[in-house]
Amino acid sequence: MDDQKDDAAPAPADVPPTRKHELEPPARSSQLSLDGAAGFPDDGPVSGLVRKIDHYVGNIELGVLLAIFIAVVAVASLSALSEHLAHHQIGLWWTWVVRKGTFAIALLGAAYATQQQRLLAMDLISRKLSPRGRLILGIALKLFTVVVAGVLVYIGLYMHDHADHHAGPRLDLSLFTLTEKDALCVIPIGGALIVLHSLLHAVIEADYLVRGKLLPERARSGH
Repeated sequence: MDDQKDDAAPAPADVPPTRKHELEPPARSSQLSLDGAAGFPDDGPVSGLVRKIDHYVGNIELGVLLAIFIAVVAVASLSALSEHLAHHQIGLWWTWVVRKGTFAIALLGAAYATQQQRLLAMDLISRKLSPRGRLILGIALKLFTVVVAGVLVYIGLYMHDHADHHAGPRLDLSLFTLTEKDALCVIPIGGALIVLHSLLHAVIEADYLVRGKLLPERARSGH
């Protein structure tokens, strides 16, 4: 009986020695990176080139917007500090900078919003359409924006041509003088930039439509 019990007992398992583990796993190359901006892999040769042009123009607009904004804030702050602390008015030229600068920010900001596809959106309608229908709606919205901005360009050119160069306040910068007529140039410039961005985006969407591709979610969010 004792021999049978000894035979039935399991033999001790042969456990290999524990392997040495590394403190950190080896680094592996990743296909995803947060360092760079998201690309558009479905862009064709035409849409890729047009997108680059639109991006570079938008960067220039953003730089000009920041410069004007800083100038407006600095001049307005200087005037307020001079009047309330030193009890001295720096003159009426600061009102020209603040008013015309704010006006320029509004128009150039609309152009930059167009570049970012944030100027005109119809999200509720686009969600009920097919992907192809969303592309067609996007192109129609861009063309509608072109027409409206074209009217703005025409009105701005008309106002500039019929403005009196010697009327209204002016800003003397020693090297040159800015007048009310010069400030009106912002209207056609802002409208022309809106037309440019709208046409570039319409070309991109038309290229996607012809090739049977879908726009990325980032690009479709402006419809």
